[in-house]
Amino acid sequence: MNWFSTAADLCIKGGFFMIPLFIVALTALVLIIERLIYLRENRIDGDKFQFELRTALKDDDLDQAVVLGARTKGVIGRVIEEGLMRVKAGETDIEAATEKAILTEMMSMEKSRGWMVTLSQVAPLLGILGTVWGLVVAFIAIEQTASTDPRYLAGGIYQALITTVAGLLIAIPIIIIQEHVRKETNHILSWLDLYLAEIKEWMARRNATAEVPRDVKG
Repeated sequence: MNWFSTAADLCIKGGFFMIPLFIVALTALVLIIERLIYLRENRIDGDKFQFELRTALKDDDLDQAVVLGARTKGVIGRVIEEGLMRVKAGETDIEAATEKAILTEMMSMEKSRGWMVTLSQVAPLLGILGTVWGLVVAFIAIEQTASTDPRYLAGGIYQALITTVAGLLIAIPIIIIQEHVRKETNHILSWLDLYLAEIKEWMARRNATAEVPRDVKG
């Protein structure tokens, strides 16, 4: 008997509660794939982007900085492009210029994470519920048959424990991947904060330079 037929046999013996556990596992798999694709689409060379952005700002080439944001994929590119476009249009505060864009992107970044956390909590609870239910059924059957054979009880217990094992096998990978997604999301936000700090510093220098003639004239 190979492992596949063994697993299938255990799933059948697990009873009704294996159905919601399967639904949880399938839903989690879809969410995980979606999040991993999203993170892949938002992965950039952070050091290279910082160098190119710093070079453009050092040369006061706002147009080049906008182009850099436009050609950079993902959250960082969209936020930087929109923020610099608003700066180009006269906005004097980069944080205000990017506030709406960041809030919009945050909604996309947090998408599915809440559901992943919920599923990682629901899976073991469903497993435990299935086990408790299985034990109840096993003891009722023993009472009705008046059997004193310990093998009969052991068989009922091991079948009841299948759902607990299944719940844990589903929850553990979800928790690990959800933590990976959280760290990657925070990594993206850290890079974004760094780039916005670069732009803010450049705007402060530009404003200070623009005010010098007024001071001299005064």
